[in-house]
Amino acid sequence: MPETTLPHPQGAVCWLDTLLNSQDELLEFYQPLLGWSGGANPEDPNKYAVQMVGGKAVAGVGFMPPEEPVMPWTGYFAVDDVDAASSRIEELGGHVVVAGMDAPGVGRFAHATDPTGAAFGMWQAGPFPGFELHGEPGCLYWFELVTSDGKSAADFYGALLGTEVQHMAMPDPPGGTYWTLHVAGEPRAGIFQVDEAAAAHWRPYFHVRDVDTALAAALGSGARLLEPAADTPYGRMAGLLDPLNNEFKLASPPAGR
Repeated sequence: MPETTLPHPQGAVCWLDTLLNSQDELLEFYQPLLGWSGGANPEDPNKYAVQMVGGKAVAGVGFMPPEEPVMPWTGYFAVDDVDAASSRIEELGGHVVVAGMDAPGVGRFAHATDPTGAAFGMWQAGPFPGFELHGEPGCLYWFELVTSDGKSAADFYGALLGTEVQHMAMPDPPGGTYWTLHVAGEPRAGIFQVDEAAAAHWRPYFHVRDVDTALAAALGSGARLLEPAADTPYGRMAGLLDPLNNEFKLASPPAGR
């Protein structure tokens, strides 16, 4: 299995997790769908469950008590200094939700929202770097912001993370405008501007071996279809809501890749 290069460079998407009231239900859905394994840590008040593929970390699923607000799929950008990065968020038009905080024994993190209202995290690696695997079924395939104000978001992330921002027009369908965030010349995340967005949000694309087979399995396990499976220049993809109403996509690479 191809392991990712560690540590993740500044500006790269380096981790993905969620904190929900129904942790067991979420794990029951995603583990068979994506080939994940990993149980909750009983000593952690959030019962955080690091999900593994082939013994390598690919995502986290935590628990929030019923009276606490949930956190949908949230991506973390690697930063060299989470406190220095957090100190610039407000001046760039974002909002700090959780200032720099230690995750004992693993690293340091912060949570924030960008100028369009989308939530994201930042991760300063300690012993735990984040994703330990890429390019395999079960891993994050792509990470994408959906917003009605793509330019503001692109300017914000470019300035905050020091990433190169590239603008491109989307082919029809779906049309629209798109920006990509590049680190060391490689695209690491996308920003998709749509005419209307109920709320700006980041959505993960998960790598699967066969989109149509995985789509049928997801629908059979309680997911709802948002976008039917279709071929694109970037692979075959389908969009869904999981049983807890988190948006995600399934994706497989184009033939020959």
